[in-house]
Amino acid sequence: MIRSFKNALFLSLLAIGLTDAGFTTVGLASAQYRDRDYDGRRDRALFDRARADLDRASRYAYASRADRKRFDEARRELFDFESRFDQGRYEKRELNEAIDRLQRVVSHNSLDPRDRGALENDIREMRDYRSFRDHGDYRNGYRR
Repeated sequence: MIRSFKNALFLSLLAIGLTDAGFTTVGLASAQYRDRDYDGRRDRALFDRARADLDRASRYAYASRADRKRFDEARRELFDFESRFDQGRYEKRELNEAIDRLQRVVSHNSLDPRDRGALENDIREMRDYRSFRDHGDYRNGYRR
Protein backbone atom coordinates (compact mmCIF):
# COMPACT_ATOMS: atom_id res chain seq x y z
CA MET A 1 0.00 0.00 0.00
CA ILE A 2 2.80 2.40 0.92
CA ARG A 3 4.63 1.38 -2.23
CA SER A 4 1.63 2.18 -4.45
CA PHE A 5 1.23 5.52 -2.63
CA LYS A 6 4.90 6.33 -3.31
CA ASN A 7 4.47 5.35 -6.96
CA ALA A 8 1.36 7.54 -7.27
CA LEU A 9 3.14 10.43 -5.54
CA PHE A 10 6.17 10.01 -7.78
CA LEU A 11 4.03 9.93 -10.93
CA SER A 12 2.09 13.00 -9.78
CA LEU A 13 5.28 14.95 -9.10
CA LEU A 14 6.71 13.83 -12.41
CA ALA A 15 3.58 14.95 -14.24
CA ILE A 16 3.65 18.33 -12.47
CA GLY A 17 7.33 18.76 -13.34
CA LEU A 18 6.77 17.91 -16.99
CA THR A 19 3.75 20.18 -17.17
CA ASP A 20 5.70 23.03 -15.57
CA ALA A 21 8.59 22.48 -17.99
CA GLY A 22 6.10 22.54 -20.88
CA PHE A 23 4.60 25.82 -19.69
CA THR A 24 8.07 27.28 -19.32
CA THR A 25 8.96 26.24 -22.85
CA VAL A 26 5.72 27.66 -24.20
CA GLY A 27 6.30 30.87 -22.23
CA LEU A 28 9.79 31.26 -23.64
CA ALA A 29 8.59 30.56 -27.16
CA SER A 30 5.80 33.08 -26.69
CA ALA A 31 8.25 35.72 -25.42
CA GLN A 32 10.53 35.01 -28.35
CA TYR A 33 7.65 35.45 -30.80
CA ARG A 34 6.53 38.64 -29.07
CA ASP A 35 10.05 40.05 -29.48
CA ARG A 36 9.72 39.53 -33.24
CA ASP A 37 6.47 41.43 -33.33
CA TYR A 38 5.64 44.80 -31.89
CA ASP A 39 4.21 44.77 -28.40
CA GLY A 40 1.12 46.93 -27.84
CA ARG A 41 2.04 47.61 -24.21
CA ARG A 42 5.44 48.93 -25.19
CA ASP A 43 3.83 51.09 -27.87
CA ARG A 44 1.35 52.45 -25.35
CA ALA A 45 4.16 53.13 -22.89
CA LEU A 46 5.93 55.23 -25.53
CA PHE A 47 2.93 57.54 -25.89
CA ASP A 48 2.25 57.61 -22.14
CA ARG A 49 5.86 58.64 -21.54
CA ALA A 50 5.63 61.38 -24.19
CA ARG A 51 2.48 62.73 -22.53
CA ALA A 52 4.09 62.62 -19.07
CA ASP A 53 7.19 64.42 -20.38
CA LEU A 54 5.01 67.05 -22.03
CA ASP A 55 3.02 67.54 -18.83
CA ARG A 56 6.22 67.90 -16.79
CA ALA A 57 7.69 70.38 -19.29
CA SER A 58 4.48 72.44 -19.29
CA ARG A 59 4.92 73.16 -15.59
CA TYR A 60 7.89 75.40 -16.45
CA ALA A 61 7.28 78.55 -14.41
CA TYR A 62 8.48 81.04 -17.02
CA ALA A 63 6.41 79.81 -19.98
CA SER A 64 4.85 82.59 -22.05
CA ARG A 65 1.29 82.63 -23.35
CA ALA A 66 2.56 81.40 -26.74
CA ASP A 67 4.48 78.61 -24.97
CA ARG A 68 1.31 77.54 -23.13
CA LYS A 69 -0.63 77.52 -26.40
CA ARG A 70 1.97 75.24 -28.02
CA PHE A 71 1.83 72.92 -24.97
CA ASP A 72 -1.96 72.75 -25.23
CA GLU A 73 -1.88 72.06 -28.98
CA ALA A 74 0.72 69.31 -28.56
CA ARG A 75 -1.26 67.77 -25.71
CA ARG A 76 -4.46 67.82 -27.81
CA GLU A 77 -2.79 66.18 -30.86
CA LEU A 78 -1.17 63.52 -28.70
CA PHE A 79 -4.52 62.84 -27.04
CA ASP A 80 -6.24 62.56 -30.44
CA PHE A 81 -3.69 60.00 -31.61
CA GLU A 82 -3.82 58.04 -28.34
CA SER A 83 -7.62 57.92 -28.41
CA ARG A 84 -7.61 56.26 -31.82
CA PHE A 85 -4.65 54.06 -30.88
CA ASP A 86 -6.55 52.79 -27.82
CA GLN A 87 -9.36 51.75 -30.18
CA GLY A 88 -6.85 49.70 -32.18
CA ARG A 89 -6.57 52.25 -34.98
CA TYR A 90 -3.17 53.43 -36.13
CA GLU A 91 -3.58 56.68 -38.02
CA LYS A 92 -0.37 58.01 -39.47
CA ARG A 93 -1.81 61.48 -40.04
CA GLU A 94 -2.68 61.82 -36.34
CA LEU A 95 0.78 60.57 -35.33
CA ASN A 96 2.39 63.07 -37.73
CA GLU A 97 0.37 65.90 -36.17
CA ALA A 98 1.39 64.85 -32.67
CA ILE A 99 5.06 64.67 -33.67
CA ASP A 100 4.89 68.06 -35.42
CA ARG A 101 3.28 69.72 -32.40
CA LEU A 102 5.85 68.23 -30.04
CA GLN A 103 8.61 69.43 -32.36
CA ARG A 104 7.18 72.96 -32.24
CA VAL A 105 7.28 72.86 -28.44
CA VAL A 106 10.93 71.77 -28.52
CA SER A 107 11.88 74.29 -31.21
CA HIS A 108 10.09 77.37 -29.89
CA ASN A 109 9.36 77.04 -26.17
CA SER A 110 11.48 78.03 -23.20
CA LEU A 111 12.25 74.68 -21.60
CA ASP A 112 14.40 73.23 -18.89
CA PRO A 113 17.28 71.39 -20.64
CA ARG A 114 16.23 68.04 -19.12
CA ASP A 115 12.66 68.49 -20.36
CA ARG A 116 13.92 69.47 -23.81
CA GLY A 117 16.08 66.34 -23.93
CA ALA A 118 13.22 64.09 -22.80
CA LEU A 119 10.88 65.55 -25.44
CA GLU A 120 13.53 65.23 -28.16
CA ASN A 121 13.95 61.58 -27.19
CA ASP A 122 10.16 61.07 -27.31
CA ILE A 123 10.01 62.65 -30.77
CA ARG A 124 12.83 60.42 -32.02
CA GLU A 125 11.12 57.29 -30.65
CA MET A 126 7.77 58.31 -32.13
CA ARG A 127 9.42 58.79 -35.52
CA ASP A 128 11.04 55.38 -35.19
CA TYR A 129 7.67 53.89 -34.33
CA ARG A 130 6.09 55.57 -37.37
CA SER A 131 8.84 54.15 -39.59
CA PHE A 132 8.32 50.71 -38.07
CA ARG A 133 4.57 50.82 -38.70
CA ASP A 134 4.97 52.15 -42.22
CA HIS A 135 7.89 50.09 -43.47
CA GLY A 136 8.67 47.40 -40.94
CA ASP A 137 12.06 48.99 -40.28
CA TYR A 138 13.95 47.92 -37.20
CA ARG A 139 15.00 50.85 -35.06
CA ASN A 140 15.09 51.45 -31.34
CA GLY A 141 13.71 48.05 -30.46
CA TYR A 142 10.83 48.04 -32.96
CA ARG A 143 10.84 45.34 -35.54
CA ARG A 144 8.30 43.41 -37.46
